[in-house]
Amino acid sequence: MSETTFFGFINRIQAEKKFPPLLLLYGFNEFLGEYVIGEISRVFGQNRTEFNFRRYYFDNEEENSWEEIISEANSSNFFISAQKILTVAIREEKKIALNAAAKKAISNYLQKPNPHTTLIVFVSLDLSRDDYKQLKKDKIKKLKEHFDSPNTVCIDLDRSGAAEIKNFIKQYMKERKITITVGAIERIQEIMADDFVSIIHQLPKLEAAAAPSMNIDSEDVDELITGINSHSIWDLTEAIEKEDAAVYLDILKYLFINGIKPSFIIGTLISYYHKIYTAKFLMKHGFSNADIGTVLQQPQFILNKFIALVRNFPDFKIQEVLKLIYKLDFESKTSGEESARISLQNFIFQVKFLK
Repeated sequence: MSETTFFGFINRIQAEKKFPPLLLLYGFNEFLGEYVIGEISRVFGQNRTEFNFRRYYFDNEEENSWEEIISEANSSNFFISAQKILTVAIREEKKIALNAAAKKAISNYLQKPNPHTTLIVFVSLDLSRDDYKQLKKDKIKKLKEHFDSPNTVCIDLDRSGAAEIKNFIKQYMKERKITITVGAIERIQEIMADDFVSIIHQLPKLEAAAAPSMNIDSEDVDELITGINSHSIWDLTEAIEKEDAAVYLDILKYLFINGIKPSFIIGTLISYYHKIYTAKFLMKHGFSNADIGTVLQQPQFILNKFIALVRNFPDFKIQEVLKLIYKLDFESKTSGEESARISLQNFIFQVKFLK
C-alpha cells in the first residue's frame, strides 16, 4: 500500500492525469476527501453519467453490499477505453467492519483490479478530532489491512503539514495571477491556528476579494477571514497606547459581539507588540525606516505612524507589555475562553499601572 498526503496526491493526479485502482481516504478533515473526489471528477475528462461516476453509501439509510460494489467495479463498459469512478462513502462507524464475504470479495478484486475503474473508499464520519484519533488506532487500522495491496493508495487527511498548505495557497493564487504576500500567508496561519488546512474552504473568497488589485496582503486577510475590518484591531491597539480604558472596552465589546475569539485578539496583540519590539531593535542597529517597513511588512500608508509609535514607546514598557500579553496568552490556553475574555478586559488596567 502506498501512503501519501492530501497535497501530494492532488499534485500527482494533476501532473499524471490518472488515478490509482483503489484509493482509501480517511481523517477528521473529511472535507479534504470531498476535495479529492471533486478534483478527480475535474481531471476525469469524460462526461459524468450515473454509469461512469457513481457513489454508494454505507449508512443507516441505504443498504449496499461490498459484493455488489466489487461486481460493479469489475464490470466493463461497452466502450472498452471508458473509465469509471466508484465512490464508497462509509457514514456510520459500525459499517467500517467488514464481514467475511466482503473481505473475500475485496481481497480477490485487489489481486487483479479492473484497469478501467477507480474505486474510492471514503471514511466520512461525524466525529470529534480526539475520537477520530482513537478510531485510527483500531477500526481504521484494521480496514487498511483489508485494503492493503500494491494497487492501493491511502491518504490520511490529517497529515497535511504547514509548508504544504502554504505552498498550496501560493500555487492556487499563482494560477489565478494573484499576488499574495508572505505576511498574508503567515497571518492566515496565525488566525486559523490548528485549523490551518481549512483555509482551503475560503480560498475562493480570497480570490474574489482580490479581483480589483489582484493582490492580497496581511491587512486584507483580517477582514476577509474574520469579517472584521483591520481598523478595529488598529483602534484597539491605539486605545492601549493612549491608555483609554473606555474606548478599549468598547472596541473589545464590539469584537466579541462580532464573534471574534479571545485567542485571535491575543494573537493579534502578540504580533503587533512583537513588531514594535523588533522595530526598536532594528533602529538601534541602524536600519532605515524603509528597511524596517520591508522587514516587518508594514504598508507604506501606515509606516510613518508606526515608526513614530516605535520611537515614542519606552524600552521598559514594551518589554513589560509583552510579558503581560504572553501571560495572558498562557492563561487563555489553560483557563478557557470565558476566563480569557475577562483577562482581556483587565489587560488595559494592567497596562495603565506600568510606570
